[in-house]
Amino acid sequence: MARSLLLGLLAVFLVPSPAAEAQVRVVTWNVAGFRGVETSIFDVIDELSQDDHIDAASPVSVIVLQEVRNSDYLALLSGLDVTWTAATYTNSSEDGYGGAQACFYRADQLLELPDGHADLYTGAGRRCDRWQFQMLGYNDPPVDFFVYSAHLKAGTGSSNEADRLTGANRILQDLEKLPSDTAAIICGDFNVYSNMEPAYLTLMGVLSDPQGIGSWSGSGNAIKHSQSPRTISEGGLSGGGMDDRFDLMLTTSTLAQADALSFIFSTQRSVGNDGNHYNQAINAGTNTYYPTDLPRSNALADNLHDASDHIPVLTDFFLPPALDVSASGGIGTVIEGAEVDIQVGISNGGDVGAADLPFVVSQTGDQGTLAPGETMSIYVQVDTLTPGPIDASITVEATGDWVQHAPFALPLEGTVLSHASPSFAVDEVVTSSVIPLTLVVGSGVVTETVTLWNVGWSNAQSRLDVDDVTGGIDGVTAPPDTLPQGIAGFPTSLAFTFDTDVMSPGNLFCIYTLHASDEDLPGEGTFSLTLSFPLVVQPGDPQCPGDVTGDGQTNVADLLALIDMWGTNDVAADLNEDGIVDIEDLLLMLGDYGC
Repeated sequence: MARSLLLGLLAVFLVPSPAAEAQVRVVTWNVAGFRGVETSIFDVIDELSQDDHIDAASPVSVIVLQEVRNSDYLALLSGLDVTWTAATYTNSSEDGYGGAQACFYRADQLLELPDGHADLYTGAGRRCDRWQFQMLGYNDPPVDFFVYSAHLKAGTGSSNEADRLTGANRILQDLEKLPSDTAAIICGDFNVYSNMEPAYLTLMGVLSDPQGIGSWSGSGNAIKHSQSPRTISEGGLSGGGMDDRFDLMLTTSTLAQADALSFIFSTQRSVGNDGNHYNQAINAGTNTYYPTDLPRSNALADNLHDASDHIPVLTDFFLPPALDVSASGGIGTVIEGAEVDIQVGISNGGDVGAADLPFVVSQTGDQGTLAPGETMSIYVQVDTLTPGPIDASITVEATGDWVQHAPFALPLEGTVLSHASPSFAVDEVVTSSVIPLTLVVGSGVVTETVTLWNVGWSNAQSRLDVDDVTGGIDGVTAPPDTLPQGIAGFPTSLAFTFDTDVMSPGNLFCIYTLHASDEDLPGEGTFSLTLSFPLVVQPGDPQCPGDVTGDGQTNVADLLALIDMWGTNDVAADLNEDGIVDIEDLLLMLGDYGC
């Protein structure tokens, strides 16, 4: 029989979590066909995982690179350290158009799903690559996302804008083939010159831009610019200074949610751009990207200047939260009416850097929001008013497409026993009994056995313990020496004793109270039963049967008295009680003579 539960949020305890740290870091960078200084390229890539300009440093999870020719790809494979794994690379004769797209990722955090890769033609000899990744250790439900890397047609004028619009539409057409709740990051060198360009407006009809959809032109928006870190053009690298936002990182709406794998909007930045180098080389004068470490900023600016004519764009993402629910203790076996409170811990078990976890307890509507590592405790009051098995659960739900272990149903199982039923009768409850006794003085210790039942016992009922017996007449009567425990389907016997050797003829009234209880379980009840013994105490037989005179001995006085009563029916002298004092009584006396 399933049981309902009465649930209540009785108390809350919050355990603080450490400061948030991004756990999924994605970077896009146009490396300009490796025309820059190769060592500077790798130094910049190394710095990306150390970047703590806005939030804590975090190893880059995925980096996509534009303008990667076949020879550049080989250089990347040999130059990157073992922490990087290459995702699927395709080059469909793209070297003549600047190069293809390349992607590298952390295999200790992500798994590439090769079937999710696509190589999309976006017009003007350009292509866009799509990769699919799955988060390791996130299996309930699985967490996967797509990353697109594009390099659209460069140049001003309506013809080039039309080519970029074609490319944007083809990316969105591919995205439409995926489920509507797909998490996708669309990034790369889009070469758009303003927020009013058709290609950008088309993308914004579907995607989100964490930098907002406003203008990025002019010195007031210098912090958003990603091209060019140089003022001079040489070695195939373009100059012009920092004045364009060609490099974008956009997402589908699913990644804009705050309670799952999601953008941390405030973290997107053009790496090394301090906002103070509009129309200048990024390393002109002092760079303040790391305001408390100017040498570090200047070294990064120099590497960016020498590496490419674009700078990387970096964004950190929250990991999905993990809903963990546990109970302290359990219900077990209790007795009806027991007060049973179970402490239920609800926590966000996500890694540091996971999203906050909003949750609700379905049965009560109690709710809260937990940061990573934070725990809330509630107390669940269990209904124990009806005997029987408890087979119920507390369900905790959480919003978000990738919240791990949600909803979480915590089973609450146990058994509620009915109270014991003590009785002096086998088939009905009798808690008061009167047992008359007739006793004879001098007959020694007399034992009276009383039967005690646990009426109707079954496995669904508590066993019965006898805890104490009080009352009686001190020195004359005594309760049982042993108090029975765990009385179940068979009765027990209670032995009460009466010492007739210390009694005098007459009437006595002896009362005992039995104090009993359920077995030692939560909800244990107590019981009182009364035993009454009305006692009729009769004189005992004389100690000397031939003692006719009643002086406690058989001697010549008794012989003379018997002779004096000869032939009568005197009771005192009629020793054999045959109705006449005769020779047989004399012989009995002589046999007892000297007693």
